Amino acid sequence: MMLDSEIEDIVKSIWSTLVDVPIQRGSCEGQREDSTVTGIVNIEGAWHGAVVVRCSLALASLVTAAMFQGDDEPTTDEIRDALGELTNMVAGNVKALLPAPSAISLPTVAFGKQYEISVVGTRTVVTVPFMSETQALEVSVVQRSVDVESDRR
Repeated sequence: MMLDSEIEDIVKSIWSTLVDVPIQRGSCEGQREDSTVTGIVNIEGAWHGAVVVRCSLALASLVTAAMFQGDDEPTTDEIRDALGELTNMVAGNVKALLPAPSAISLPTVAFGKQYEISVVGTRTVVTVPFMSETQALEVSVVQRSVDVESDRR
């Protein structure tokens, strides 16, 4: 399953409707964000996995301000809602490319500094890095590992 170019198209399309700042595919290597925000939406049904969107807190704030069209510094709750919605939109579009029927979960959003987050029992299918301004955004699709699937039987 190759979703690389499809994810690029999905992210660029969603980004252009939400944010008035360009985004392009680009390496996140060497980027060290002090604080990051990660959104995860699970996909269950004929296909099992998740979509993970990770970016700097600065980029999440920029997206939030654009979505809510506010002049004030966005609150933590607003950032959580915005990144959850962005992750949900990406996951909904990815789900449409996967075997049916499948359903998506409500988004989970994590904030922090130097944390690791993963969807247990999955392997990464694809990770697509993006740059907007000088900020990194990374979209990954993970799929339930075959070993986990056989353990459930």
